[in-house]
Amino acid sequence: MSALHERLDALSGLLRRLLETITREGEVLQGGDAEALPELTAAKEQRARALASAWTALTDELNLSTPVTRQAIEQALDRRSEPGLAQAWSVILGLIDETQRLNRLNGRLIEEQLRRTQSALDILQAAASQQALYGADGHSVELLSSQRSIDEA
Repeated sequence: MSALHERLDALSGLLRRLLETITREGEVLQGGDAEALPELTAAKEQRARALASAWTALTDELNLSTPVTRQAIEQALDRRSEPGLAQAWSVILGLIDETQRLNRLNGRLIEEQLRRTQSALDILQAAASQQALYGADGHSVELLSSQRSIDEA
């Protein structure tokens, strides 16, 4: 196996691990398990750093300068004329597309959760500004009700 094939295989493996992490992140976001998110975020960041390093190694192997495009990589791979390079690159493109799709979906899940959290905070802040508390029966109790005397409080 050539060094280029090894680089492509390494990139595919890293993309698969990142995709697994992003898939798990989506499951956690849908399930509301916020305690699992810090560990997943750290894993995602670590995998993204490893992926960036592998990407740099690939572009160095292909002698490409920035900015690197898909077309530039495909042209460089075609010039190598090694069997299996186009197929390996196709697998990588599929993994990239799926990773981006799931990452966008997770972003929408996070945005929705943030909207719900903000809505709950708005409700609580509005209630606090009305100086209301909740009694033992779960109903709000006005602290400064003009209908109550100090003896009734």
